[in-house]
Amino acid sequence: MPKKLILAAGLVTLAACTTTDIYSDAIAKSVPPSAALKAVIVAGAESLIYDPSSIRKAEISNVATLPDGLQGVCVRADSKNVSGNYIGVHSVGIPIRDGKLAGGALDHAICNRKDLTWQPFPELEKLPAK
Repeated sequence: MPKKLILAAGLVTLAACTTTDIYSDAIAKSVPPSAALKAVIVAGAESLIYDPSSIRKAEISNVATLPDGLQGVCVRADSKNVSGNYIGVHSVGIPIRDGKLAGGALDHAICNRKDLTWQPFPELEKLPAK
């Protein structure tokens, strides 16, 4: 009986190894974000973040393109909340459709992947106070 259980567990493990996650290939082929995309994200942050001048530890991921053409990028940073306290680094997953930002999801699971490539995003740390 234990041999059958071990065999079943081995088959499940093998099946899991051969299952391709749809993001791995897109992330492997991802490219650095353009200056234009960064500028659009910075402009959005100015209107969305409570205290844009408090943004620190900002980073942006490479832009990944999925087989259906949808693109995505992640941005992570720390900023102050309404009480004036830093809230810790959080990420936003931002889908891009036809070259335009199409919303965003706070702390999206994709932004926690170890295979993402990140680079500093100093443009986001230079915003003026409201």
